[in-house]
Amino acid sequence: MNTKRISIFTSILCLCVSFSATAQESLQNDSSVKWINPFPQNELGISYTITPNVLPDHQKLFEVKKNKIKVLYDWKGDEAPFGMITSIREYSHFNLELEYKWGKRKFAPRQDAKRDAGIVFHVQGEKVIWPTCLECQIQEGDTGDLWVIKGPKVKWFQKDGSEKLLDSSGKKTYLEGDKYGNYEVDGWNKVRVEVRGSQSARFFENGHLVNELRDFLDAEDHPLEKGNIALQAEGSEIIYRNIRIQELN
Repeated sequence: MNTKRISIFTSILCLCVSFSATAQESLQNDSSVKWINPFPQNELGISYTITPNVLPDHQKLFEVKKNKIKVLYDWKGDEAPFGMITSIREYSHFNLELEYKWGKRKFAPRQDAKRDAGIVFHVQGEKVIWPTCLECQIQEGDTGDLWVIKGPKVKWFQKDGSEKLLDSSGKKTYLEGDKYGNYEVDGWNKVRVEVRGSQSARFFENGHLVNELRDFLDAEDHPLEKGNIALQAEGSEIIYRNIRIQELN
């Protein structure tokens, strides 16, 4: 094959690769792909579970109303357990969006700590606080931090663009990757989590990219492709609203 033909072949190949990547990105952001609420009202035990499911005086950590979840707003007492509302369904490639707003009250053992909550995904095994998972933190001043919990390994992109392995399968089972910047405002804030199976995840706060990770493995070095998603209650009043997920495969 002469030089001219090689050049033409290379150009066609590059064009095909570029078109394929563009088509895939278009699919991922296609507004025609259906969005659903993963935690619909009155579907406890059908679409989601709540942990813990036995609480004192029949109180509730989570109150689901239409497309809004109120956390600890009717809680009686000064101390409250941590909990999760977890999808029964597993998700792999998806976009997840929600808005959150902090309430006023905080409860022991976090009365003197920052208000805290979070979105966890690729949850594996027992649905406990905290499960084997990856987390997009929701915390005062720290929304968008990454937590790698109880087993997974990921490549995390640091603020300067360099790459670091976070391996939670050894002695340190809670590893953090700090967000790139703080874009939280008073009142309502929007979080978007884009997950592509075991390939990548990106966290956005109010439209700003604040964290990115790639190449997820479980503790046995198998690709971590999917898992349940959950919202956390960690001792603070918080409201989640406009919760929606868009599956991409």
